[in-house]
Amino acid sequence: MVLREQHGFHRTRCGCAFCAAPCRYLPGSLAVDDLEQLCPPGQDVFVWAEEHLRALVDKPVPTLVPTRRTDGSCHWLLDGLCAVHANAPFGCAFFDTHMSNDEIERRSAASVEARRADAGLYHKVWLYLCRRGLVGRPGDRAGLAAEWQRLRQK
Repeated sequence: MVLREQHGFHRTRCGCAFCAAPCRYLPGSLAVDDLEQLCPPGQDVFVWAEEHLRALVDKPVPTLVPTRRTDGSCHWLLDGLCAVHANAPFGCAFFDTHMSNDEIERRSAASVEARRADAGLYHKVWLYLCRRGLVGRPGDRAGLAAEWQRLRQK
């Protein structure tokens, strides 16, 4: 099996309860090249994005995230499984809870720098969603921390 690679990093493999918890509280952001992997061929990416993505406006660079349900979970999380697992966004597929803070920072920085430099489709989709008021809300970090605490106690 060939591991997916983006920004010089390999996709993580862990599916433990700790690594799955962010899907319910803090879905990961998309990297610049995630749009091509996630949007089905032949679909208008802007129309697709209206249903599947939200723009975050509280970040220093354009940031796209999956749409969230009213309970805060990622809308691609269906019956506890990721509906787009093979092509999951960089912020999901390339991070796990077993990484050091230094590794997390390295991976985050690579994605942020690519978004900062992008003047292409990612930026255009972000602007499109912003203009339509399709903006995301901050993730529930407190809820995620509480879930991790519950998992540690088990």
